Amino acid sequence: ACCSPMIFGLLLAYHSLSLHGAQPFKCQLRVKRLAMAPFDIDTFNIAPIQGKDSELQRAAELFVGSFWAAGTTTEEVGLTSSQKDELVRLQAQDMASRYGDLVGKRRFPSKLIVAQDAENNLAGCVGIEVALFKPDAKAILTRAQAENMVAALFNQLDAQDRNFYRKLDLDELIDELFPAYKVCALLANLAVAPRARRSGLARELCACCDDAADEWGIPFLLLQVEECNKAARSLYERVGYQEMLRDESASALRIQLEPEADNLLKSVPSTLITMLKIVTPIE
Repeated sequence: ACCSPMIFGLLLAYHSLSLHGAQPFKCQLRVKRLAMAPFDIDTFNIAPIQGKDSELQRAAELFVGSFWAAGTTTEEVGLTSSQKDELVRLQAQDMASRYGDLVGKRRFPSKLIVAQDAENNLAGCVGIEVALFKPDAKAILTRAQAENMVAALFNQLDAQDRNFYRKLDLDELIDELFPAYKVCALLANLAVAPRARRSGLARELCACCDDAADEWGIPFLLLQVEECNKAARSLYERVGYQEMLRDESASALRIQLEPEADNLLKSVPSTLITMLKIVTPIE
């Protein structure tokens, strides 16, 4: 793996900023720069959804049809009805763990943002979550993984220490208990239906993630994308992401359609690129 010292320096500098006055979530369409879109993007309703099973199911169906079956990483894949159902089930489980409804206030919030057309059909989705990044290991922990790590340590503390740490904000808590990690916002599960591509919708979904990070007081976003997914990498570069590091020994999931296969998804070698975007300007 390799990384840019300049970008890591920026990341650590921004992490040390004192952030004030996070604004309410504001996913506003930027229609001026999309005047040449093949159709009017203003007809889409873009907003976070509640993490209920029925809504996650719809988002999972969109994602399977737009990413797994007709994505930009591999060639279009023809799925049987049973294969599609299994992929939707697996995708819904993943989305539930990352964006599902939670009981009580959580330190690691998340949103699943969707775009619906005038007929309430889903045309796109993206997930954004507060996560943890470990620079020396080049590793990202999702919201669920980070919460589990914090909860496991809290279970080992006595009541007095737990009460003390519960009063800290997230940055302070992580600096105290997990100094090797940095708090970040993680963009994932971006997908746009084929009929809505090249309209600017993917840009708008990414912009909504910027707004969510600003709402949570997180100064930078990370995402991971395969090197071979040139379309996605080009999009992310256009909306302000820069390559931070690459892992040439990573793996990725692929659909295997062989009848004798035990599992629908298989792991294959891949080069994974981690990209960074700074969203909070230095004052």
